[in-house]
Amino acid sequence: MKRTRRRVEKEDFSRVLLTETSTYDAPIIFSNLGFYWHWKKHSEGKSLFPKLMENLFSNSDFSNYTVPYTYKVRKNSDNFRLVSLIHPRSQLPFIQFYQSFDSQILLACEKSRFSIRYPEKIGSKYYVKNPDENRNKYKTRATSNAEFESRSKHLSSYFSYRTHTRLHNFFDSIDFLRLEKQFNVFWTLDVARCFDSIYTHSITWAVKNKPFSKIHRNVTNSFGSIFDRLMQSTNYNETAGIVIGSEVSRLFAEIIFQQIDKNIFDALFELKLVNEEHYTIRRYVDDIFIFATSEENARKVQTVVIDCLSDYKLSVNSNKTTKTSRPFITEQSRAISLVKNSFSRLVDQIIEFDTVDGKNRRSPKAIYNRKRVLVAFMQEVKLACFDSLVSYSLVSGYLVSAFSNLLIQFIENNTDICPIGKEKSKFITLIFTIIEIIYTLYTVNPGQNGSIKIAIIIDLTSKYFDSHIPDESNALRSLFYTLSNDFFASGSFSETSKDDNNVATVETLNILSAVRTLGSNFLLSKEVLERMVVFSENRKPTYFEIVSLLFYIRDDKEGSYFGLLKKIKSSINLILSDLTDIKENSEKIYLLLDVLACPYLDSDFRKKIARRLYKIIETKEPTDVEAIAFSESLSRFPWFISWDSAAMINSLEKKALLRSY
Repeated sequence: MKRTRRRVEKEDFSRVLLTETSTYDAPIIFSNLGFYWHWKKHSEGKSLFPKLMENLFSNSDFSNYTVPYTYKVRKNSDNFRLVSLIHPRSQLPFIQFYQSFDSQILLACEKSRFSIRYPEKIGSKYYVKNPDENRNKYKTRATSNAEFESRSKHLSSYFSYRTHTRLHNFFDSIDFLRLEKQFNVFWTLDVARCFDSIYTHSITWAVKNKPFSKIHRNVTNSFGSIFDRLMQSTNYNETAGIVIGSEVSRLFAEIIFQQIDKNIFDALFELKLVNEEHYTIRRYVDDIFIFATSEENARKVQTVVIDCLSDYKLSVNSNKTTKTSRPFITEQSRAISLVKNSFSRLVDQIIEFDTVDGKNRRSPKAIYNRKRVLVAFMQEVKLACFDSLVSYSLVSGYLVSAFSNLLIQFIENNTDICPIGKEKSKFITLIFTIIEIIYTLYTVNPGQNGSIKIAIIIDLTSKYFDSHIPDESNALRSLFYTLSNDFFASGSFSETSKDDNNVATVETLNILSAVRTLGSNFLLSKEVLERMVVFSENRKPTYFEIVSLLFYIRDDKEGSYFGLLKKIKSSINLILSDLTDIKENSEKIYLLLDVLACPYLDSDFRKKIARRLYKIIETKEPTDVEAIAFSESLSRFPWFISWDSAAMINSLEKKALLRSY
């Protein structure tokens, strides 16, 4: 597929707001794009409300901490992990930090011989898969940010990374095969509660050394001390633990681990253990892989690793330590290998590859019973994972991505064909079969990556049917609607809120937002929405729940969700009744700005909220004219939520690139 390479405007350091300080693990309607635009306008002296920007965001005093908005995302079928959105005010100082210290960040990440994910250089290029197609497929009605949107469309991070941006790439690499040939023993270690355990002051130990840092602890303008205070300011000024979710947190951890890696190497050298001869280590963020010539050497390496981690107040989770001899295969890697073969066989069964007029063509084969194909494939998946439920979760995520990519490639490969007759029937059956497989796998293990893939295929296949097979568009949308409804009624959906005060997860909210793009003829009932987001006296809905419901309900001209909208507005009023802490409370500032920009809330309601904010900014009660003008100015451009479906779709490719580690 043709890929166009474009250069990044390196002088635009504000781009860290797009790639470093936000998080991938957020609903698909959320991004920092609007905030970036507002800050750029303010920096250029062109803001519509400079006093608000100055009052809420410009104070970069590190002592003024903020409280992150923390929520849970699914880690696997049994566990969640906490992720945090940093307050917008705490994100801005990182712009200057990157501008001043990007070279020093790179220098601090040159110490390790073991890391397989580290920044190598400042990113200079981004990619567009097909410029002609992308211009139309993800076109948005908004024009205010078209200029910078085209420049930032596929930025994935401020830095370019080596060597493996995803862990599975390492296990599929030549390097792993070489290590298997060279070493007899393979152990895996996991750092327990890594980000929660990192001591922020240890960044200065890593940059210099512990004794030096303690002697010069009053130095406040060094790279390490500034990074330390920045990370504290994002998280209650806590020194124990750092927020999880943003790339800047991973960078902070990587710098510390780079020094730990060096300490491990030096300590083992003193024990006469030579790297790449008696042992070697590969580390991916907080996952540590030991390769050794013998069990004895592996134990020595493990002991040194544990000791060096403890110097930085970190420890190993012994329950997650695994020990393997050649061949280096685990239950999980065995399952992945088996389902890869099953996937390849199924692709050969349903798609044929040929060349027509010099172009590689993917054509559908006849599928006589798509239900039988689905059942047979799922049986193979279950057999591959027979010995491990953990493997079942792992392979389902892998296969959702694989089938989604297959469907995307198939459609993009056939955009110049409007099938008719028997060929049309083959196209429809193939696409419906893949969609049903994806939903079946997703229901087994609902995850962030999978929900983004589903959102992309809902959009892509709907547009393809509208333009190429229009008489079957409703049938396609009905399939998506039915499968999504089945998911919301499934046991997996019920499990996503287990032990979490009935909070709707990001994965659930993503499917909700994606289904909304099917159109007003395919709306979920209010009973489904109220089962998804619980309103009661004992709990208030979260920021993500509120904005996702507003995105789904929209203007609701028929009044189908009147009672639900009333509950939402009541919850907004309750949460935003006191705005005195909006400079510290992340959830409040996100909700406040997005509510004021929401086109689906009536102007009187938004004006009442705007009056409260005006009073804080101007330190006086506004007149009606002032309140209306202030409210209208804030509603003109989005902040964090893409209220328009086209704008949300436009961000999906970025989400696909900004995958969590």
